[in-house]
Amino acid sequence: MSYAIGSGHLMFAFSQEKNVQELFSVNTDMSAMIAFEKALTTALSRYDLIPSKNAQQIMDVLDKFVPDMDNIQNEFKRDGVAPPALVHQIRNQLNDESKTSFHYGATSQDLIDTSVMMRMRDSVAIISQNLKDLNLKLKELASSHSNDKVLMARTRMQNALPISVPEKIGNWQSQIEVLLTSMPQKFFLQLGGPEGAARQFGDSYHDISNDMASTLGLTAAKHAWHTDRQQVTNICFWFTQAATVMGKIAQDVLFMAQSDVGEARIEDGGSSSAMNHKKNPVLAEVILAQAQYCHTQMSGLNTASIHENERSGTAWTLEWMLVPALLITSANTVVNTKELIKNITIQSATY
Repeated sequence: MSYAIGSGHLMFAFSQEKNVQELFSVNTDMSAMIAFEKALTTALSRYDLIPSKNAQQIMDVLDKFVPDMDNIQNEFKRDGVAPPALVHQIRNQLNDESKTSFHYGATSQDLIDTSVMMRMRDSVAIISQNLKDLNLKLKELASSHSNDKVLMARTRMQNALPISVPEKIGNWQSQIEVLLTSMPQKFFLQLGGPEGAARQFGDSYHDISNDMASTLGLTAAKHAWHTDRQQVTNICFWFTQAATVMGKIAQDVLFMAQSDVGEARIEDGGSSSAMNHKKNPVLAEVILAQAQYCHTQMSGLNTASIHENERSGTAWTLEWMLVPALLITSANTVVNTKELIKNITIQSATY
């Protein structure tokens, strides 16, 4: 799965988190699938499900293998998934004896779901570090102001009572700290085989699953989760929460920056084609829009989480379309909020 909005789109100017975007490139997806096949081959050999000489030949081929991306793209339109073409390309480089040992017991969904989990794991690590950096910037901003009551608290859109700048910022920080303590910890390996029952592994299933999970830096699931998308939606919800917190900060800044409120000034405000005096709070507006976009994608993922029978083509495809967009946009809200905080000046006021 890859991100639909590319560098040719004007909104790409607000897509500053390049690392997460790269994680959802086709090349990174292919690399993760090849890593899955390596881990599977090693585990199968270790537990005597395939001959060691076959495993060695497979590993030699995988170490040097470079996928033909044009072929994978062409075959994707026929198959609807990338692994069949990928597996076929690799098998063509194996001798006849090793061909039957390669990809033994696995299916396309095992590669795709495991690849997604590996990239979700890395995305969480990236966004968590950015959240820590943002929290530090907020701490610095708060410490640059005294506890004098210089802002007006507003409840239900009405003036309430004065509060301090550190109190206002502390509310934002507390929500970031909740995110950091609740970030996902488990990213499951998928290993269910063609029918989702992992029959070809026999009694060695859990040993092979644990071995592969350890190699790939994942968690071995107690059962195949081909049609159980709870972990996918749970992880995506955390990203949605991150975007929500960024949206909260952006929305507060928008109110504070109103001309008739004047509690905040944003450097390099956007210009107007008709009114030269305008300094529009564009970055805060974009962050809030991106947060709302993530909410929309999360709604779609809840719909996509209902998979019929033992494998769904439709729900699964919808999930691929939504997950990268949500994770990348969520990561961008955090990076954009870091820039917003860097460029904000909070004004003293008397109430």
